[in-house]
Amino acid sequence: MKFTIQGRLASLNTYINIERRNKYAAASFKKEQEAIVGWAIKQYKLKPVKLYPVKLNIIWYEKNSRRDRDNIQIGTKFIQDALVKNGILIDDAPKYVKYLNNCEFHIDKEYPRIEIQIMEGI
Repeated sequence: MKFTIQGRLASLNTYINIERRNKYAAASFKKEQEAIVGWAIKQYKLKPVKLYPVKLNIIWYEKNSRRDRDNIQIGTKFIQDALVKNGILIDDAPKYVKYLNNCEFHIDKEYPRIEIQIMEGI
């Protein structure tokens, strides 16, 4: 099962700066990021996973190389939480998500995106 998130999710630095200003704003910001992922989930009409555990492959396509990879990977949290909230995964605990491959990065100036593949029954 595959889906794509158009554009980019927020960086860890952005999230930390918001959290330092106001913890309630940070919670709201996290929900906004999860909503972006949720929209993509609904657009692709994903069905709930049936065979656990799963492997998540996440490929990041950035518009340039300005953001550090470790800052980009905070999006993994938003992606997993949105998969749970939208009923695709039961939970994102290690029992259910056994493997997480999110260290592949590319530059695509014209079409920044995040491609996610869920592999069942790994």
